[in-house]
Amino acid sequence: KNWRPHLLVLSGAPTKRWPLIAISNALTQGKALMTVSTILSEDSVTPDRKRKIEDNIREYLLKQGVNSLVRVTSASNPFLGGKILVENYGMGHLTPNTIVLGHTQEEKHQSDYCDMINHFYLAQRNVVVLRDNETKAFRDKKRIDVWWGGLNKNGGLMIILAYLLQNSVAWRGAKVNLKLVMANEQAAEDARLNLANILNEMRVRVSYDIIISNDRPFYDILKEKSKDADLVFLGMASPSENFKTYYKNLIDKTEGLPSTLFVLATEDTAFGKVLS
Repeated sequence: KNWRPHLLVLSGAPTKRWPLIAISNALTQGKALMTVSTILSEDSVTPDRKRKIEDNIREYLLKQGVNSLVRVTSASNPFLGGKILVENYGMGHLTPNTIVLGHTQEEKHQSDYCDMINHFYLAQRNVVVLRDNETKAFRDKKRIDVWWGGLNKNGGLMIILAYLLQNSVAWRGAKVNLKLVMANEQAAEDARLNLANILNEMRVRVSYDIIISNDRPFYDILKEKSKDADLVFLGMASPSENFKTYYKNLIDKTEGLPSTLFVLATEDTAFGKVLS
């Protein structure tokens, strides 16, 4: 119950990926650690120069009302830099347990990007990828759709993150909707009974919607039912040798959704117990 998401945000220059900073700040609410990180592609950058950049970023964040640690490191490319940060940054309970990053839109980088996610997974860090819908942004911050398959792993972490957003200043009062897709009415009825028992034991204020697929593809249902959401949560599969192909298909099939958080829970934590 004392678990908090200590975030390492791979944002680069904050002004370029502000939605990443905004959502991370809402998740921590000043009650958990947040580190905004920038990776410089110049190995020769001096420690003094890094400190000056950190001071500038910290000052900018404070002017925007964001209280965050700041870390600047250098590496030959941002993907290697992300791995180095995860390996070396933090100490004991102050070590980030969740990595937040933006989706890469450049196909030439997807292999290195997916390899970096796999590295985070093996290091037992939760991964949250924001795919920001630049047209819709976070809209009114009133509706959060969580596409759910149960409390285990991704499901439990997604509800915790939605709960934290729901109780933040920026998203206060937002409605959290759990959405489940079932093959038929009998499976749906079983899910209703199971879900009612689970929700009774939770501190989270959520509603739920059980959808009968009628043989419709999942992603067609997803796009139809969540087109008016302000934020969508989707679980990600654990990395495997075909993760790059999986990730590309995931991105292609979710094209056009509102801003979406793809969540991969890897930390050895019983997230279901955190909620009760």
